[in-house]
Amino acid sequence: MNIYNIRKKAGSFGFNLFFVLLLIGLIYIFIFPLLTIIITAISSPESSADPTVLWVPKKVSAVGIKTAMELMNFLPSLGLTAEISVLATLASCIACSLAGYGLARFKFPGKNLIFAFVVLTIVVPPIFLTNPSFVSFRYFDPLNIFSLTEPVTGFSSINLLDTVWTFVFPAILGVGLRGGLFIFIFRQSFLGMPKDLEEAAKIDGCGAFKTYVRIIVPLAVPTFVTVILFSFIWHWNDFYYSAAYFMNDTRPLTVELSAIAETMYSSGMTGSIMGTSGTVTAYRTYIMAGCLLTIFVPLVLYLFLQRFFIESVERTGIVG
Repeated sequence: MNIYNIRKKAGSFGFNLFFVLLLIGLIYIFIFPLLTIIITAISSPESSADPTVLWVPKKVSAVGIKTAMELMNFLPSLGLTAEISVLATLASCIACSLAGYGLARFKFPGKNLIFAFVVLTIVVPPIFLTNPSFVSFRYFDPLNIFSLTEPVTGFSSINLLDTVWTFVFPAILGVGLRGGLFIFIFRQSFLGMPKDLEEAAKIDGCGAFKTYVRIIVPLAVPTFVTVILFSFIWHWNDFYYSAAYFMNDTRPLTVELSAIAETMYSSGMTGSIMGTSGTVTAYRTYIMAGCLLTIFVPLVLYLFLQRFFIESVERTGIVG
């Protein structure tokens, strides 16, 4: 009996040890890029040039971060990125939640067809929509209003490029960045709510919109937090549409980050990337510092909202 217990405890200890080591290995895989970014960004170019230095820099310096801020035009770009992310996120939450509520709670002709089109927007690659969207924003004229009033106003369209409206206006209509996915998330969340609450609210004299505001929204707070987190991070990290719609001196952070190397070479800050070790180190230091500046806000946001995010993932059944 004692031998059996010893073997059982040894097997349990071995399994737990294996599980802990596996978990540590997975954690290391995920945090290794972040550690590399932080350590390289705070290292001085001279310290990073030493091939014997791997994790602990010999000299901590803010030169890389300061230089990256100058190369990225950081404060104006940060303001533009924050404005796009906040406004587009708020618009997406309102529009997509209303669309998801309608698809989940109301019966009307063509409901399933509309939902099929919503799902279709999720699978259509963005590259197919870039050119039509670019032309529409460059010559923005909804319902030919500006063309009809051209004799009075003097212009037949307006240019929305290089403005936050390239992201905010589609979000208001529920077709912004990942809008189809957000509608799907809200619909799944609303489908899981009991209809007795709405029937009770209807008896008390609440209409559909008042029921949505007073009953549905408070119950769906975790879902709203998840959509806010998703939308904010995706707008913050977007490069494809940002590079297509913004071409002036102030651009979103992701576009400015990609232009660090080009700015360094054009300004004569470095020689060839295949030159001395100091040149390569300076290049890496500024790139990593730019990455740290770009991901700092979404990283902090996720740390504070991860509890709501996990809760909503469990409720809506999001996988992958």
